[in-house]
Amino acid sequence: MEFNAEYVDQELGNIGIRIKKKIDIYLIGGVAMSFRKLKETTKDIDIVFKNKEDYLIFKDALFGAQYHEPVIVKREYGHLDTMKMYENKDGFHLDIFVGHVLGKLDLSPSMMKRAELYKKYNNLTVYLISKEDIFLFKGLASEGRTRDLDDMRLLYPNLDWSAIKQELKSQKRSNELTSWFILRLEEFSKTYKLDVPILTELKRNL
Repeated sequence: MEFNAEYVDQELGNIGIRIKKKIDIYLIGGVAMSFRKLKETTKDIDIVFKNKEDYLIFKDALFGAQYHEPVIVKREYGHLDTMKMYENKDGFHLDIFVGHVLGKLDLSPSMMKRAELYKKYNNLTVYLISKEDIFLFKGLASEGRTRDLDDMRLLYPNLDWSAIKQELKSQKRSNELTSWFILRLEEFSKTYKLDVPILTELKRNL
């Protein structure tokens, strides 16, 4: 099932009014694209927290907002190293990450600096990860998910390629991540017949 930006906004408000201390969250993936009007709908919301303390404050608000932990994690998401998943009665679910995502990328200071303030819901402040960092996340998400390539195509226009390159270089597992990312960029370039300006340099410097 797909959900539009208005629905997600209402859900964040429903959670936000129940949060007891000020916390920040960072949205990645489809929902951040929906809020930027790059996509009409999203299947879920991917949330990254700076630390476990903020996550626990957020978690305390979820049950009053009618969210629960599903008994069975859907197979599609089972390999993505989600720390926790919560779902409401509509089947809308939250994928929760603390500090790093997919066992690959860390939520770095540079990512947080590039993030755009979206909205405040009482004690809950919501930031949208930059287009460049979403592109990077999508490129490292999963080799088997075609829709990530589609999202990368939507993000492609006017990207700051140097920011992507520098972020990849600054990550703890830079060489390993770069190898994975190169494969994904080659697939992306071939699929859409689009030039990826940093691809040759990434290969040369690996």
